[in-house]
Amino acid sequence: MSLDVIIITGIALLMLLLFTYMFWRESAIRNRERPAEVYTVTRCGDGAERRRKYQEGDYVGKPAGDCAEGVIIGIFKEVRQE
Repeated sequence: MSLDVIIITGIALLMLLLFTYMFWRESAIRNRERPAEVYTVTRCGDGAERRRKYQEGDYVGKPAGDCAEGVIIGIFKEVRQE
């Protein structure tokens, strides 16, 4: 074998080890993350705002049955910090 082939093979192995380590580290971090909570904000006819957990089918502008003349004014995601 020539020296060039040995050098290129060594570089390729080092890069493979580096990318394997980066992938492993990223997947380990991702598994520790807490899932985000999604909330819906509703404004009632009297001006009061209420927050509740998101329900399938919610969208901004949708009439809400939570209170009289309620309408959904926002949907947001909240992630707890460690």
